[in-house]
Amino acid sequence: MKKYLVLLGAALLVMAVATPSMAQFKSWGHMEIATQWISKQDFNNGSGTAATTDDNRDLNQKWIAERFRYYLQYGDPKTVRAVIGFEADSNNWGEDRWRFAEAPGTTTELTPTGRMGTHGADQAQLEIKHAFLEFVIPTTPLTVTAGIQFYGIAGRLFQSKDDPGLTVTANFAPHTIKAFWWRERDQQGSPSYSTYNVNDSYGLSWDMTKQLFNVYAFGVYKNDLDGVTHSTYADHPWWVGVGGGFRPGNLALSGNFIYNGGKRESLVSGVSDIDYKGWLIDAMAKYKIGPGLAVALEGYYASGDDADKSNEFGEYTYPAGSEATYAFGNDRSIFFFYNADFMYYAGKQLYAAGLWYGRLNVEYNPTPWVNLNFNYLYIGDTSKGTPGGTKVVNAISSPTTARQDKDEDYVGSELNAIAKIKIYEGLYYNIGFGYFLPGDVYDSSTKSADSAWSLLTCLRYFF
Repeated sequence: MKKYLVLLGAALLVMAVATPSMAQFKSWGHMEIATQWISKQDFNNGSGTAATTDDNRDLNQKWIAERFRYYLQYGDPKTVRAVIGFEADSNNWGEDRWRFAEAPGTTTELTPTGRMGTHGADQAQLEIKHAFLEFVIPTTPLTVTAGIQFYGIAGRLFQSKDDPGLTVTANFAPHTIKAFWWRERDQQGSPSYSTYNVNDSYGLSWDMTKQLFNVYAFGVYKNDLDGVTHSTYADHPWWVGVGGGFRPGNLALSGNFIYNGGKRESLVSGVSDIDYKGWLIDAMAKYKIGPGLAVALEGYYASGDDADKSNEFGEYTYPAGSEATYAFGNDRSIFFFYNADFMYYAGKQLYAAGLWYGRLNVEYNPTPWVNLNFNYLYIGDTSKGTPGGTKVVNAISSPTTARQDKDEDYVGSELNAIAKIKIYEGLYYNIGFGYFLPGDVYDSSTKSADSAWSLLTCLRYFF
């Protein structure tokens, strides 16, 4: 009897899936588990600031983290669909089940951490990643996407963020034109409703992709009138960018340029406005030597914020909250820059501005299921100035924990090896080792910063 019930249940399931309403459903997502071992996260050289230097301090790290994303779609992208995406992630297996809301050591105000890596699990840890409606306007090439969605512009160099907003896409193959708007903040004059304080960004992008080449251009303007967060100024930065690639035969060339202009307008009498004057350029040449073997040279430069210029932001700035830099080190860095191939949670330097680097890369695929990358990076600082300059925070050496009591140019060098192994279709295991030689920007007054290394792994399944 049990056998027949199983067969009947299977038949009913097949019939349900085959019905038109069920056929409208689609799901996808991924799960990943990452490990990291980092030695001398602070280079055994204190915090790196002039006020606090403890030459015996280490910030070694060793931990395991997990994350998954799951998406549900109902409808057809060619007409109309609704998409909702969920995410749950953990900073650490074995993290605190409860967190003191006030000072450590108190016994009051215990709250759940809301993360899934706790002993015993059972946490309220499920986030809304995306939630949007998308439809094609009948008899036109226009697609409208409204709701919480992903905004990705210029890849690792500009914007990568989930925000509520609206996108209108025009498809004229091989051209794609997008007009978009996202809202970062809406306070409506809190605590009163007498004013309207918003932080909005507006943009337009175009790209053309063909087999031999691709090219793109974009412009974004921010109208930040959020007087609740910053009551002394209104922020109006803007960005324009161009880039693309050319792939003749075994040679692949690519380049990107972004200029950051605009003004931070003072709302205080007697205080001057501040101009944005930052820029970024990136260029790479990659040559395929033979089957499975290629060599590449890359140069990257992002302007820095000089300490002696009080009326301008010379440092290239990303849009607020952009997660583009989480993927900045993909296939490039293991220790210094963040790397999304290892679940984001590694990297000495998150903000990739005020820096330049030169990179030599060798890529080798000994089999169809193994990809190997070997990199050497020489990293420099682009911020200048005299210690004690006119900036409220001296922008002399740009990297995180770099010393601010002197102006040095050499950030350091990194050697790394990255392996991506395909186990099954959709299942990959990434492993990377990076060794970093810190430069003068981290040296204390009594000793040079020690070398450091990272060993990262990530098991990823896409479905």
